[in-house]
Amino acid sequence: MSRKPVSIDVQNVDTLGGSIELYEIGRIRFRPFLKEDLGMMMRWENSHEVTLFARGKPLVFKSPEEIQNEYDDYLKDDKKQRLIVELIEDDKDIGIATYKDRSGFVREASIGTYIGEELYWNKGLGKEITLGLCEMLFFQLNYDRLSAWSSSINERAHKVLKSFGFKLSGRARKSGYLMGRRIDWCMFDLLREEYMPKREKYLDHYLTEEQLDTYYEKHCTLHSFHR
Repeated sequence: MSRKPVSIDVQNVDTLGGSIELYEIGRIRFRPFLKEDLGMMMRWENSHEVTLFARGKPLVFKSPEEIQNEYDDYLKDDKKQRLIVELIEDDKDIGIATYKDRSGFVREASIGTYIGEELYWNKGLGKEITLGLCEMLFFQLNYDRLSAWSSSINERAHKVLKSFGFKLSGRARKSGYLMGRRIDWCMFDLLREEYMPKREKYLDHYLTEEQLDTYYEKHCTLHSFHR
């Protein structure tokens, strides 16, 4: 089944006669990826610094047509979800988060994320994005296993993944090339049975008391079903 392209002003959803319940945790909000975001994606996907760490490729040079084609392919792929990450405080778009269902004998998904706005690097937001993905996929969607790939140079991403219990489970040696030398690609994975017993510890550590109360109220209770 393919998704149908939509055009929605996410800041004025009341004009549709209702509201969109977006997923919020800590300082960030996950919202649907829309066609109106393609211009922003064009800028992020052609940023030397962003693609250097997110893709392990500093020279990508994606044309508007390529960005459009990727969006069209995304609409046809019902196993992949692409989300824009916003700051709740000012509705600022700062990055992207994705997950793709790869279920076989077990229910599993691969995840990916990057912060496209360099102004917001090194502020702990990558950890909140990763925590949000773990919460969505383990707590809300009942996945058994998550995996993530990262180039061997992206130690910042490795640190974020390890902070939530991801383990280095594989290494494709010398499978990439960057700045005159071969680099490895590393695979990390995390099991539901490893995450869930430590879930409350992670939430308490990375969210303030107010953020935690808001998160539990919005996304971890069933009160909305009794209205």
